[in-house]
Amino acid sequence: MHYPLRYRRARSLLYVIGLFWLWLWLGSAALMEGLYHSPLHAALAMYAIAVAVLVSLPAALLAVLRMVLTHPQRTGVVVPLTRAARPVEDAHWWYGEKVS
Repeated sequence: MHYPLRYRRARSLLYVIGLFWLWLWLGSAALMEGLYHSPLHAALAMYAIAVAVLVSLPAALLAVLRMVLTHPQRTGVVVPLTRAARPVEDAHWWYGEKVS
């Protein structure tokens, strides 16, 4: 069975991780400079960035593996859906007459 949503989620995760690494390369120094007045906040920010870096590496690896394993096939078959035998308008029988 093919699940295209898993492939798309893995691809989106790779985009987010790529944006994080781009921000880390270009903008994280500005964050650290803005925290110069509080060493505690700077230490917490450094700890958070270090944890995010360490978590992003295996997450990217798992996303790549999921993309490889669930790659969508281009030879799919489109199956047209048939309409129900009963019209949808007849489904109000369980509402009763007191529905506002």
